[in-house]
Amino acid sequence: MKRSPSLVALVVRRIAFFAGLAMLAQMAGVFSEYSSDAHNLGRLAIEMETRALAKGVVATDGPLAYSLPAERRARYQDAKNGYLVRVRAVKSGALLFANCNCENHFLPLDVKPVTFWMQEIKPGRPLYVAGGRIVTTGAEPVIVEIAILGDPDGVIEEVLAHEVFDHMALPMSLMLIFVLGATIFSIAQALRPVARASDQVATLDPLKSPERLPTTAMPREIARFTQAVNASFDRVVELMRSQKLLTSAISHEVRTPLAVAQLELEKIPDPRARKVEQDLGALNHLVEQFTDLARLEGAALSAKETIHPARLAEQVVGDLAGLVYASGKSIEFVDAGAAVFEGHKALVENALRNLIENAARHAPDGATIRVEAGPGATFSVLDDGRAPPPLADASRPGLGLKIVKRIAEIHGGRFAWSHVPDTGVAAHLDFSRARRNKI
Repeated sequence: MKRSPSLVALVVRRIAFFAGLAMLAQMAGVFSEYSSDAHNLGRLAIEMETRALAKGVVATDGPLAYSLPAERRARYQDAKNGYLVRVRAVKSGALLFANCNCENHFLPLDVKPVTFWMQEIKPGRPLYVAGGRIVTTGAEPVIVEIAILGDPDGVIEEVLAHEVFDHMALPMSLMLIFVLGATIFSIAQALRPVARASDQVATLDPLKSPERLPTTAMPREIARFTQAVNASFDRVVELMRSQKLLTSAISHEVRTPLAVAQLELEKIPDPRARKVEQDLGALNHLVEQFTDLARLEGAALSAKETIHPARLAEQVVGDLAGLVYASGKSIEFVDAGAAVFEGHKALVENALRNLIENAARHAPDGATIRVEAGPGATFSVLDDGRAPPPLADASRPGLGLKIVKRIAEIHGGRFAWSHVPDTGVAAHLDFSRARRNKI
């Protein structure tokens, strides 16, 4: 089964998705704005190229020198490429580098250089522009002048990419990181009470605990859902209480006429009366199970006591030995290293009785029922019948097994039973958790 994504993952994905859409929309706006403004693109191109070319100025103790930077060498090595450059000292006027002899695109040598200048040689696209700016390096500032004629290398695309990264991608990425961080933190904080409530759900018992899921510090929408869960929980509690009262009432109303009928049947000396007596005995056993089921939840609220599994099992085996032998089977008890635990003795005894009686009813004649106490806080009931009648399948256990299962749950334990090949049936009650609670 595919695991559902967390709320944090869903929100982060959606924020990232819409942030990406916003960045694409803004990028389209930037490209649209700059592509229609050739003058601004020319200015940005001059600033970018002169900044890169200024790295080639070498300032030493001697006179200034210049060498084309490696990243611009292929573009400005030859003026035939459509990119012209001239670098000269501002104070002395010394020419440091030039790849052309085209003063008509640059400031005359006798004109005092200005901090920045620009001239459109031809308006529009492709880019035809000239300009320069003064760069301070070492002892004397220099002026770097360039001319772009047709832009065959695509300087304008580099300018656009540079602008997008500097003024949009980087700031928005930083903002996205902060937004995602704040979102994750906020959601995690908001879901903390929800996580505590989900942990508490597993421990709530409708008839054992009056507690309900807390809504303190929960977001309003989740608190409303939690209140609805609590209301459903209350309805389940009321339904279980009504069912318990109904079961108890029916059991008590039926037992009295059953007892009267059995007394009257004992006075009739007829084989058919004996058969009816057996049927009434089975019905009386069913009613007793209903009564036990109705009393379970109330018994679970009583105080616990120390249970010695070996003593308890030996006592139950002794009490039921007559019943087992009368059904044509035998019974034995084995102490397999039992350990004491805390629990409700009457309930545990009831569960063990149910398992032994179940084995006595379903095991074939001549089978031996083996009752083990241990190892630890466990009980096992096994029979050695080779071909036992099939018990109710695990999805539809009988009423007696339902009682056993509920008794195990009340103690935080586990009940399991299965067919053992070539052996018969094995039923196991594990109260190890009750033992750990005692320790």
